[in-house]
Amino acid sequence: MNVPINEHVTVGKRPQQSASVELVPVHVRDLLNVRRLQGRLNTRQTAALLNCGEHDIPVLVSRGLLTPLGTPPSNAVKYFAPTEVLELAGDRERMGQICDALYEYWRGKNAANAKHKSRSSLSGSSNGAH
Repeated sequence: MNVPINEHVTVGKRPQQSASVELVPVHVRDLLNVRRLQGRLNTRQTAALLNCGEHDIPVLVSRGLLTPLGTPPSNAVKYFAPTEVLELAGDRERMGQICDALYEYWRGKNAANAKHKSRSSLSGSSNGAH
């Protein structure tokens, strides 16, 4: 087994099923294995503890579901309190709110992209007709 990658192998119960491998990124494994979290967490560490993507953290901040430490400017690196992040991760209702906010955000973003693509394909086909 490759020690730095922290593999988790699940073997199927039936002989015809093949084994599947789930990999945990090294930075996540290292964070989860520390005895005590540091005084402030960056975006990457916060995302790892909440089991979401780094790109989801600004969405959660903008929706008021996650609060950065201090009052950082919009373009500054944001840090988060580990006690607050762990409390949030342990609260089923608030995690549900996070999931709903992310579903809504990505649904809207994907719909806007699809609308933009359909408009560009329509304008491209009308230009070719003239």
